[in-house]
Formats: sequence, structure tokens, C-alpha cells
Amino acid sequence: MPRIMPTSLRASLYYLLVNKIHLLLLLFSSVVFAQKTATIDGINKQFDQANVYVHTGNPEKAIPILDKINKDCKRIGYKLGITRVGHTLAIIYFNSSDYNKVITLDEEFLKIGNEIKDYEKLSHIHRLKGCAYSELGLLNKSSEELEQALQYAKKIKPGNNRHHAISVIYSNRSNHFMKSAVAQDSVFSNINKSIAEAEKISETDNSYISKKYSLISYSYIILANEYSKSGNQQLAGEYYQKSLEIHNAKPVPLVERVVLLSELGYFYNDQKEYDKAVKYAEMGVALEKKASFPQLRRDLFETLSKSYLELHKTEDSKKYLGLFTALNDSISNIDKKAVDTALSSTISKQEKLYLDSTSKQTVMYTLSSLALIVFGTSFFLYYKKQKQNQIKKIETILEQLEAKQRDSQEVLFTEHKIAETDDKEEENMLMSVEAEEKLLEKLHNFENKKLYLERKVSLSYVAAEIESNTKYLSYIIKKHKGKDFNKYINDLRIAYIVQKINDDPVYRQYKINFLAEETGFSSHSKFATVFKNTVGVSPSEFIKYFEKK
Repeated sequence: MPRIMPTSLRASLYYLLVNKIHLLLLLFSSVVFAQKTATIDGINKQFDQANVYVHTGNPEKAIPILDKINKDCKRIGYKLGITRVGHTLAIIYFNSSDYNKVITLDEEFLKIGNEIKDYEKLSHIHRLKGCAYSELGLLNKSSEELEQALQYAKKIKPGNNRHHAISVIYSNRSNHFMKSAVAQDSVFSNINKSIAEAEKISETDNSYISKKYSLISYSYIILANEYSKSGNQQLAGEYYQKSLEIHNAKPVPLVERVVLLSELGYFYNDQKEYDKAVKYAEMGVALEKKASFPQLRRDLFETLSKSYLELHKTEDSKKYLGLFTALNDSISNIDKKAVDTALSSTISKQEKLYLDSTSKQTVMYTLSSLALIVFGTSFFLYYKKQKQNQIKKIETILEQLEAKQRDSQEVLFTEHKIAETDDKEEENMLMSVEAEEKLLEKLHNFENKKLYLERKVSLSYVAAEIESNTKYLSYIIKKHKGKDFNKYINDLRIAYIVQKINDDPVYRQYKINFLAEETGFSSHSKFATVFKNTVGVSPSEFIKYFEKK
């Protein structure tokens, strides 16, 4: 018969067992809590390491660290760390010009940010998305993201964090408005708001001193750009120098200094002070190696190529042209993929069904292509004849160019002077002969200065330049040039680039968008259209003629 343990003894053992279990649970929970605290401390140290890479020119090394941090944060439920990862990744992708990764950033970062009301990180992520959309030319999406960023920024607790976030957004909005071609007042309004917010940042917090002066110096750059665009070059130069003074006296981030040097190079190239342009652009290239910002590098290469060309240093110009072309192609491919990704997300199901249905027409297209073969030979003969005509047109243009150089003609592609008006009295009343001669002389000076290459050229701009009004200017151009204002400017521009391509082999290596910008056209497509309408062949065909020759 089994022994029965006394009740008092059983009770004693039971309480002893319960106390031991309770003690073990307390020890276990203490260890878990200690591990969690230690892990958060470790995560913050990893963030410090990642930030060193982000701000010293090795951002790609920060990405695997951030991926690990993200996993650790999810494992322990450290949501504040997750939103910080999202913000830091957005910075890295944007600074690397990988706009596709910025706009397709994992939505979980935003979702968690809203859960914990991390308005600061939410604001910065939306702001960077807005900037990425703006860089890709998707301006409506950019406006939406920047507005969302501003709403979150206004929810941040008062203090340096809030002032900084709002200041940055207003600065980015001014850039956005410049690309949107809105009234200049909107740009100035946003830039002044940015400066006002930046000046509220307290300098008692050392970590914000750099951010404060970075914002102010960048605002000066935008003001300089706007004044330059409106023709006030003196004031533009003053604001560039004010920005440079801040960079020389305050701890402004490296990438910001590269931006300034790039802008200075472009500005002085535009002012035809090519030695200064080279000086600042070369400094920018040297610093950019530490900052790793491909778009800035591309712009610096372009400035150096142009400036060295004007300084007749052909080998240096060729060197930077090659670097510019290779990098520009690379960035363009990345941007194209990003735009395609962004746009594809907006395609409706109906559009997709439509695209799918088009595949059913493949058989029809195949049959149609067989019919085209029948006309192949005829088309080839026609094409060959067209090529011969193109060559004749090019040779005619080159003959005109030689004649221009011999006879000092004002413009190539001169049309027959239009018939004079029948009403001689009305023509005489509009302007005296002396006044016409004076305006013609000023117009000739305008052409000699090559001011027609400025992108801002308009009827009112030229009228102001020659100290006349638009009515008299139109009259003079129509009477003495035989064309309207737009054709007059376009002919001057095309004549300039035709001569450059003919005289300087370096220009035959440039991309069409480079030639378009050089001649002041708003886009390469507009340039190509005007060139073909004026010369009779496309720019690429014109350049190919020299290559074959």
C-alpha cells in the first residue's frame, strides 16, 4: 500500500515549488528586458555607424547596416527605429539620384510612422518623395507629396525639429515652383518663408547649427538663380558670394558645398568668365568624389567641357565631354525606368485590358508586313534619292556659310525680303530713316554679342536690350530681315550652331540635348524641329555628313 504524504508537508512543497517558478519567471523577464534595452542601445550605435557612411561619401555601405537594423527593430518592436530607417534610406536613394527607389519606398515606413505619430520622419519621407517626383518631371505628384509633408511638419512639437522641417519644405517648394514655371513671386515667397524658419533655429543645439546655415546658404543660391534668370546678374553674383561666405565660415554639409560650386561654375560660364567657371567647377569635381552625387558630377562635367572649349583647350573639353556623355546616359536610363515605374502604377485595369487586347491584332500586323515587302525595293530607291537631296541641301548650307564668312553677311538662311507695304505714307510715319538706322545698328550689336543664345530671349527682352519698344522692333525685323521675330531668333541660333559644327569637330560629338541647350532652345525636340525646318535635314544627319566626309 503506497505511503500517503502528510497534508502539511504537501502544502510546504507546493509553496516552495510555486516560489521557485515565480523567481525563475522574474529572472527570465529581467533578462529579456535587459536584452531588449541593450538591443535598442546597439541599434542606435549602428545608426551612428550608418550615418557616418551616409555623410562621408560611402552611402552604399550604410544600406546593409540599415537592412539589419530594420530586421532587429521589427524583432523587438522598436517602431521609432523603423521610421528612422525609412527616412535614412530615402536620403541615400535621393542623394544617389535613384528616384525610383525613393518613390517606391516601402509603405510600411509611413504606416508605422502614422501609428506612433512620428510626424518628423513622416514629413521628411513625404518631402523626399515630392522632390523625387519633381526631378522626374511628375509635378502634380510632387505637389501632393510636398503638401502632405508640410501638413505633417506643422504637427511636430515646437522647437528646432519643427523649424528645420518646415524650412526645408519651403525651400523644396521654391525649387518645385521654378520647374513648374509659375510666377516668380511664388518662388520668392517660399524662399523667404524658408529663411524665416531657418533663422528661428536655436544655436544652443550644436547639431542644428550646420542645418541652419545649410538652409540659409541654399536659399541664397535659389535667390541668385532667380535674379540671374530675370537678368539682374549683379544681384545674382552678390547672393552667390553671400552663400560662399557662409560655407567658408560655418559647418555646412559637404554635398551642399558641391551644389554651390556647381552653381558658381554654371553662373560664370554663362557670364563668359570661363577661367572662374573652370576654377569653381574643378573644385566641385574634387569635392564631389567625397560626396558621391552623380547629378552634380554630371553638371560639373558639362560646365568644364563648355568652359574649356571656350578657352580653346580642346583636349580638356573632349575629356569632360566624354565623362559627361557617359554619366548623362547612365542617369537618363535610371530616370526613364523610374518614370516608367511611377506611371505604370497609375494605369487602370481598363487600360491594361486594352493593352492585352492589342496582342490579338498581331496576326493582322504580320500579314500587313508581308504586303510592305512588296514595296521595299521602291522605298529603298526613294530613300536613296532623298539622301542625295539631303547631301545637296547640306552642301548648299556650307556654301552659304563660306559666303557669309567672306562677305560678312548677318544671317544664314536669309529669305527674300517681303514686299513693302503699298501704303508708303503709313510706313514713313511709323519711323524715320535715322531712327531705323540707329535701331539696326543696335540690333547688329545684339547679334554680335550672341544674346540670342539666352533661353530667356523674348520680343520684350530684345526690345529692352536695344532700348526700343516691341512695336518698333517687330517693324524693323519684318522690314529689314524679311521675317517675324521668332523666325529671326531661330535663324540666328541655327546659323550659330551650324557654324560651330562646321568649324569645331568637338561639336560633332555632342548630344542633341547639349546642342539644344547651347543654342537656347527649351527642349531638344524643339531644337531638332527648328533645325530641320531651317536647314532641311535633322541635326544628326547634318553631323553624319561630316563623319562620312
